[in-house]
Amino acid sequence: MFTRLVSFLILAFVALVFVGCIIGPSIRLYKPITDWEKEAFLKAEREIYPNDVRDDFPKYDSARVAWPGIILGAETSDIDTSIIIQFKIEHHYYDWIEDFSIQQEKIFLSPRGEGLFETKWHLKPGSDITKVNESIGDMIIVYGIPKDIKDSTIVLDAYYVRVIEKQWFSTQFFNYGRPGDSMTILRVP
Repeated sequence: MFTRLVSFLILAFVALVFVGCIIGPSIRLYKPITDWEKEAFLKAEREIYPNDVRDDFPKYDSARVAWPGIILGAETSDIDTSIIIQFKIEHHYYDWIEDFSIQQEKIFLSPRGEGLFETKWHLKPGSDITKVNESIGDMIIVYGIPKDIKDSTIVLDAYYVRVIEKQWFSTQFFNYGRPGDSMTILRVP
């Protein structure tokens, strides 16, 4: 009887470990959510940062970049063919990793970044814009081409944007910069 109980407990333990390995905490490289974003992500040069553009604009004025940040402002305007959302964004470093551990947040942006940038995004007439003001404080990834610099704010011509709601990211876990810079753990996820 005791041997059967021990065997059962060992088997149960092994099964739990196996299941935990399959469905437990994990990380993965950032995964675009649409085919359109996947195409933009694959074409983007994620190793080009805002200060690179500020330091040598002619070198990067046709580069395709992917810049993550936090929305500081969002204003809408109507024209005949579309609704335009003008985003003001604070750049934040992102390691392009999603973390599926016990915390709700899946993306850990650094509290640091390389300043302000802005972009416009066009929506179809009749689109629901009631949540535009609610997007302030959300994360955004802008896939775009640098077009101008106004008072050190870079203007990107966006060809895709993805907004990620506040509950899915945090700047409170890791403080880091560009790849190769040191990282500080602010708190354990």
